[in-house]
Amino acid sequence: MPLAAEQVAALIERHAVPLAIWVGYREEWADDVVQEAFCRLAAAEPPPERVVPWLYRVAWNLAQTERLANRRRRSRERHAAAGEAVRDDPLERLIADDVLASLLRLDDSFREVVTARIWGGLTFDEIGKLCGTSGATALRRYRDALEQLHRILSVPCTTTNP
Repeated sequence: MPLAAEQVAALIERHAVPLAIWVGYREEWADDVVQEAFCRLAAAEPPPERVVPWLYRVAWNLAQTERLANRRRRSRERHAAAGEAVRDDPLERLIADDVLASLLRLDDSFREVVTARIWGGLTFDEIGKLCGTSGATALRRYRDALEQLHRILSVPCTTTNP
């Protein structure tokens, strides 16, 4: 027989915050991991003999899975972004690496708009809806991002007269 709802509620009250700290409270997914651990506890039949250590182990395992998934996702995104922009020409590869590095230097809101527009092919209205802003704001962020990229990537050409 699973734990009673009152028992689970008392455990949540006592251990939710420490568990979030345990798994990495700064991570955006920490609360989700803790919630999932408590959901698994509520559904466990029979419940574990030592509930608190079990919660910590389950939360830790879920956090490790989340970290690995995020690392793999970021790697795939970087690889896909670089792969789409790169051709066989070594010069193009160098340029693409510079562009990607510059893109990663932008604020999240600018990087999201540029990525959605260029690689996703989304309209500014679609981007605005995804980002919780208007299409005009998405367009303005796109233009600002392109200006920032231009400043980052522009290297003054110095020449000397012979």
